[in-house]
Order: sequence, then C-alpha cells, then structure tokens
Amino acid sequence: MNWRKTIISILAIIIMIALGFFLNGMFSGMAKSPEEKQKEELLLYVKTQKVEYSSNSSKIIETGRLASQQTVDLSSEVQGQILPGEVVLKEGTRFSKGELIVHIFDDEAKNNLKAGKSRFMNSLAGILPDIRIDFPESYDKYQIFFNSIKIDDPLPELPQLDSDKEKVFLASRNILNDYYNIKSAEIRLGKYKLFAPFDGTFTSVYLEPGSVANPGSRIASMIRTDKHELEVPVRVEDAIWIDIGDAVKVSTKDRLLHWQGKVVRKSDFMDPSSQTIAVFVSLSPEKDKPLYQGQYLKAEFASKTLENSMEVPRNAVFNKDRVFTVIDGKLKENQVNILKANETSVIISGLPVGADLVIEPLVNAKEGFNAEILK
Repeated sequence: MNWRKTIISILAIIIMIALGFFLNGMFSGMAKSPEEKQKEELLLYVKTQKVEYSSNSSKIIETGRLASQQTVDLSSEVQGQILPGEVVLKEGTRFSKGELIVHIFDDEAKNNLKAGKSRFMNSLAGILPDIRIDFPESYDKYQIFFNSIKIDDPLPELPQLDSDKEKVFLASRNILNDYYNIKSAEIRLGKYKLFAPFDGTFTSVYLEPGSVANPGSRIASMIRTDKHELEVPVRVEDAIWIDIGDAVKVSTKDRLLHWQGKVVRKSDFMDPSSQTIAVFVSLSPEKDKPLYQGQYLKAEFASKTLENSMEVPRNAVFNKDRVFTVIDGKLKENQVNILKANETSVIISGLPVGADLVIEPLVNAKEGFNAEILK
C-alpha cells in the first residue's frame, strides 16, 4: 500500500507544477510589456505645426575660391638674349592687351631674312626673260609680283599658277622652295616679340632681361586680370537646382562688396574627398571693386520655387526622411519626401494637409508614445 501512496504523491506534485506553469503563462500574457507601460505612462509635450502646402523659394549659398579665367606660361620658341620690352619683366607687373612684354634680340634673324629675299629676287629676275618667251600670257603678273617685293616688307602672295607646265617650270628653278622658305622665316621672325594677349599680371618670372633664352625656355607665368571664375563646391543634391546661365550674386564674406556673376560650367564628376560637384561662375572686376586670384567669396545662386511644399526645421527630420505627427494624443512615425535640404531647414511634401507635425527633435521617442501638443 505504501508504494501506491508514493505514486499518488508524485502524480499530485507533477500536476501542481504543471498547473503553476499554466497559470503563470496565462497571467504573464495578460500583463502589459514594460515598453507598453512606458508608452502609456510617459507623456511628451511637443511643439507642432499644422501641415500646409504653398510655394517655397530655395536658395543655395556656398563659398568658393576665385581663379583667373586664363593662366598662361610664356616660353621661347627661338634663341637669343632677352631685351627690355614695354613693361618691366618682374613678378607683379601689370600689363595691357597688345603691349610688348618679351623682346628677344632679333637683328641677326632680320638680316638673314633680308639676305634670303635678295637671293629670291635675284633668282626671280633671272627667269623673267624665260617666262616672257615660254609663258607670254603670264609674264605681266610675274613682273608685277617682282616689282612689289620690298626688302623690309613681307613677301606678297605668289601669283596664281595657270598650268602644270608653269608649276614645273617654277619648281625646277627653286622659285617655289625659296618663296616658302622666306614665308617660314617671316613667321619665325615674329616669334622674337611676344605681345600680351589680354590684360593681366606676371605671377612668376624665370628669365629677366639680359638672360639668354633657348627654344623651350620658360620665361614667365601670367594670369588674366579682367576675367575671373569662382569655383564653388556644391553638394550633389543642390547641384541639380543649378543651371548653366543662371545669375549669381557674389559677395565678400563680410558682404561689403558685391558682384554679379553667371554660371558658365558644371563639372560632370564628383570630388571624392568632399563629395561635391564644382560649379564655375564667371566674374569681372568693377570700378573700386577689384578681384584677386585665390580670394574666397560667397556665392548665392538664383532661387528656385517649389510648388506644393512645406519648409520645416531640419532637426524635425530623423533617419533621413522620417518625421513624427500627433494623432489622437499618440506619436506616429511618417515618411516624407525631401524636396530640398537647406542649411537649417528642409522643404518636404507627402503629409496629409492639416496634420500636426512635430517640429522639434525628440530624444528616444517612439511611435505610440503619449504626446500633448503645447499651445
């Protein structure tokens, strides 16, 4: 009989343990989680704004660095001593378009050219009698050509060749070869004098008057001073709002001086270090408003109008495109469309009109928390 009592006792213990687990699970399921209790017990006081859509103007303001529109290195194509020009060949010297900025000794080249023209005239004079006999219809044009040659002036244009026979005749007498050698020497003589292609200044000078320049020698570096470009790094999301030809307001950082510029180029690649796209703005100096290469200026690009949009504080948006609204005293998380991000605000759409949008950052807030709107 004792073994029966033992078995009954063991079964009773097992049934009580099982019943305890069952009751515990039932009551725990009925109990609310700590998170739900927190949502019910925690009350947030929030600032909101009614969602209303309108037209919003968006400005893009960035800082860029000024550079000259043209930077040129002066190099010599001929050999000779550098002579003083119309401007002092020194760093910082300003010059005007058309001024003689580099003069290389050219007397020897001039005399060689004159000697070549003299030999050419001698050769031409020697064939004129043959032309009178063999090409009587062409004699007058060659006589006029011969008489128009001046030792100190460029060669006139060679007469038109009327036949292949005439061409062979001139080639066999080296007339064509001598003519084009002289024309080449005339072009080379022009390389002994370098004239300013624009208004500018010397940024570096490597050879001064008295030095001997060789073909390929670097003489100086210069920049254009009447035309500049402001290189402005712009974020990718802002660059899509900027078009070539747009007007740009440019100013110093203290906004004391202002200029009007225009977008002339946009780069088709991104700077990997800054994740920006370069936008180039053309600028010209004005009276009492000089511009200097390397200067940092502030650029304000033309405003773009976004229809059916709303501007809200930037810190009201979290996780890139999420905002909170208040519905029936509870927080609700919403996804919005970010149309334009500004420095302190964003322009959005995608919320129902009249919704109570939370316009302040909430720390550790979650959907479902109790929220009371501050009046």
